[in-house]
Amino acid sequence: MVKDSYDYFVAAYEAPNFSVAASRIPMSPQGFAKAIRGLEKDLGVPLFQQDDAGKRRPTPYADELYRFARHMQAERNLLLGQFEKIAAQQRTSIRLVASLGVLGMLGADFVRQFEHKHANVDVLVTEVPDATCDRLLLDGAFDLALNILPVVDDLETVPLYSTGTEIWVRCDHPLARDQRVCANQLAGERLAMPGNYFKCRSAMQRLCKDAGVRLPRFVDYSEIFWIYDFVQKGRGLGFTLPHLSALAAFRSDERVRAIPLTGLTWSFGVSWMRGRPLHATETEFVDHLKTRARTLDGNRLAS
Repeated sequence: MVKDSYDYFVAAYEAPNFSVAASRIPMSPQGFAKAIRGLEKDLGVPLFQQDDAGKRRPTPYADELYRFARHMQAERNLLLGQFEKIAAQQRTSIRLVASLGVLGMLGADFVRQFEHKHANVDVLVTEVPDATCDRLLLDGAFDLALNILPVVDDLETVPLYSTGTEIWVRCDHPLARDQRVCANQLAGERLAMPGNYFKCRSAMQRLCKDAGVRLPRFVDYSEIFWIYDFVQKGRGLGFTLPHLSALAAFRSDERVRAIPLTGLTWSFGVSWMRGRPLHATETEFVDHLKTRARTLDGNRLAS
C-alpha cells in the first residue's frame, strides 16, 4: 500500500540505519530494505546512497520526499479524524435500565444479538431494583426500561412476559401436601421474599388485603439463593418463580418443593416516557424484545 511505503520511508529517513527503522515497524530488515527499493523503483529516483564511510545517507530526492510524506501523514490523520466524527454521528446508543431478574429471563445474549445485527448501535444496560428502574426512566436518565408490571400512567408500556408465581415449602411443612397455595394459607407465616424496592412485595400485600387475610411475616432477601436457603433450613416459606425453581441448583434437595401460588403473577414489559416518539432503532429494539419474549417458557403473553 502507498500508505505503508511512505510510512516505511519516514522511518528509514529518521532512523540511523535500516535495521533500527525495521525494528520500529516492526518487520524484518530484509523485508524493510525490499520495501524501500520498491518505492525507489516506483518513483524512479534513488532515496538513499552510501557515503565514503559506508553509511547509508538520504539523497536530495529523499529530503523532498520526506517533507511530502510528513505532510501526507498529517493530512491522513486529519482525514481519519473526520471519518471518526462522521462515524460517531452515525452511531446510536440506547440507554436501557432493567429490573433485576429480567435480563436473566431474556438471556445474556439477547443484547449482543441486536448489536450484531445493528453495527452502529450500542445498547448500554444497567440493572437496578424494580422501584428504582421506574424512577430512573421517569427522570430521563434512560431511554427504555425493562420493568416489572404494573407501571405508572406516565409511561408507555408494551407487556412482554407474564407467568405465575410459586412458594417454596419444605416437605415437613403442612402446606407441602397441597397442590396450590392460596393467600389465606400464608397468613402469619414467615415468608422470605424481596423487600419493598421490589414490586412482588407490594403485589403480595395486595393479594392478602384483597383476600381479607393477615399478612405473612416478611423476611427480606433480594438474592434467590438466600430465599432457598431460608426454606431449606426450615425457617419458613419462600417466594419464587417457575423459571427459578426449575433450575438444577434448586432441584437437588428433595425436601424442598415449589407449589404454585393462586392469584399472583409476575410480569414485565418494555417502557418509555408517554408522548415521546421512539426513533427507528428503538422501535427495532422493542420488536427484538417482543420476538425474544415469545420464545420464553411459560410466557402467558406468547403467541
